[in-house]
Amino acid sequence: METSLLETGEAPAAPLELVELELALNHQDCVALGFEGTVNHALEQVRGTLLFQMRLDGVDDCDWVAAVALESMESLVFALVVQHTDSESLRVESIEASELPVARIVNAYAGLMATLDRIPDGEAAIQTPGPMSS
Repeated sequence: METSLLETGEAPAAPLELVELELALNHQDCVALGFEGTVNHALEQVRGTLLFQMRLDGVDDCDWVAAVALESMESLVFALVVQHTDSESLRVESIEASELPVARIVNAYAGLMATLDRIPDGEAAIQTPGPMSS
């Protein structure tokens, strides 16, 4: 499996967490594990979190994309793991540098998940109003 940060010379500008994720992805068997398994195994190694994944079916020349959160010293680093169409290789892209439209929703999605995690069980249930009286 090939990944982009290490091979294109972008590693010095990339946060260390993205390089670590890319190295972890390089040690996975993408064919045997599939996209989801490969990403999950790599995230376990770098103590990252899968925010969401989606199948793109060739949109923007991608088959799969996963949004991930990685802890750094200062804060969370958000990134995309991308599998391009007709390729077994996975690329790691920072959401700031990514040209994929899905990169623009990662911060909002992570914020929503953090908010939902703070709501006690039972309070997040959607309440519907009762019948209206005339």
